[in-house]
Amino acid sequence: MTIISTDKPVRAGLRREIKLLVVDDHLDHFAQIQEFTEMYHPEFKVECKLATNPCQALELSASWEPSVVLLDLHMVSSALELLRQLSNTGATVVATSKVRLPELSRTAEEYGAVGYHSKGHNLDGIEALVNFASSLATTTYPTH
Repeated sequence: MTIISTDKPVRAGLRREIKLLVVDDHLDHFAQIQEFTEMYHPEFKVECKLATNPCQALELSASWEPSVVLLDLHMVSSALELLRQLSNTGATVVATSKVRLPELSRTAEEYGAVGYHSKGHNLDGIEALVNFASSLATTTYPTH
């Protein structure tokens, strides 16, 4: 499963609200996502948090209840088990990796991921990832 930029229509007067948990040990990747979401996309509001290890990821998932979790599959050796645990909590998890391998995508899906995104540090890749995450969020609120 490859993530493609998708646009989910929202009724006029409503904006999607996304609580995005980024589970990644690359702080620069998180910073790029956070910077992009702060300066772009009037059709949705994104609040980002970062977890740099499995314990933080599970704690934030339970206490903060994110709309979408972006999980770097190469962060720790137990990332697939973490993916399974996050999925079992009801979190919507998108697997990410610098490596683009079809078998990695299939494995991530078997462990509960709803999507797979090959990480890049260019603006187009970040935009596609954030657009996909926003399409998964269902919480909306009125605009004024």
